[in-house]
Amino acid sequence: MTALLDVRGLRTAFQTDAGTFNAVDGLSFSLEAGRTLGIVGESGCGKSVTALSIMGLIASPPGRIVDGEILFEGASLRQLSPAQMRDVRGNRISMIFQEPMTSLNPAFTIGEQIVEGIVRHRAVGRAQAREQAVEMLRRVRMPSPERRFHDHPHKLSGGMRQRAMIAMALALKPRLLIADEPTTALDVTIQAQILELMRQLRDETGTAIILITHDLGVVAELAHDVAVMYAGRIVEKAPVEELFARPEHPYTVGLLGSIPKLNLRQQRLPAIEGQVPNPWNLPAGCRFSPRCPFVTRKCRAEDPPLIALDASHASACWYAPLEPAKLVQLA
Repeated sequence: MTALLDVRGLRTAFQTDAGTFNAVDGLSFSLEAGRTLGIVGESGCGKSVTALSIMGLIASPPGRIVDGEILFEGASLRQLSPAQMRDVRGNRISMIFQEPMTSLNPAFTIGEQIVEGIVRHRAVGRAQAREQAVEMLRRVRMPSPERRFHDHPHKLSGGMRQRAMIAMALALKPRLLIADEPTTALDVTIQAQILELMRQLRDETGTAIILITHDLGVVAELAHDVAVMYAGRIVEKAPVEELFARPEHPYTVGLLGSIPKLNLRQQRLPAIEGQVPNPWNLPAGCRFSPRCPFVTRKCRAEDPPLIALDASHASACWYAPLEPAKLVQLA
């Protein structure tokens, strides 16, 4: 099956007073229609920059895409003009941003902002667009959607603003939805409803979803495949069931070990020792080596590529697959 989205060797750099660093460094993955890819990792690993690169929203300066290809429906997004990209953005590719208060325009009501997108990309009148906007607000469980349609963003709670952002992103039933922490600030009941809405959109229209999150429970609930990022790179890729059952990178094992378990005897959660490396001064060899409990001389000297363990599972570790004893020790 031809991939809906194909990212090849993506490298996005930022120029700062301290120098230039690659926030995304040689990222490659593909995504088919109707599939969900979860991207997980610590803050600062490059997840959101990956999403903004695909959307063509990297602020230049200080950032720019310096290398790689982003192919969507077979066409290179990097080759599109700004006007052509505006036709794609919000229509065939939509994004739910992590912080709605900085993404919504404070000068317009949330209803006006949803209607603007519908009228811009669909041959409908404003009255019909308004009906669609209210219906979408209702589907994301916005209280009193007809009334909230006329509210400005500052009048809404954080959860309501997040639901308005989700309604705006889903209104046009995009071919690709990028969701950056879509359930932030939502209680667990609304979170479950939003995930179900995204699942329905995917199943009904074949929309592909990139789900960026820290919540591994959300990944387990919605994703088909998972990419684990660390210091700008993917360190492990696998189907979601296999990743949870058989993680093959020490960093992935550490992330899974940090999930609270229903075990009253557990005194404290295990932690990954150390800090994320300074992007201006990355360690030689494997970027995870300063924090890895199994580091060897080879790890410190040679940077491991993403090694295929089978047809669907790959890990950037010289010693994958990990020995069962090491998995137990890490967990």
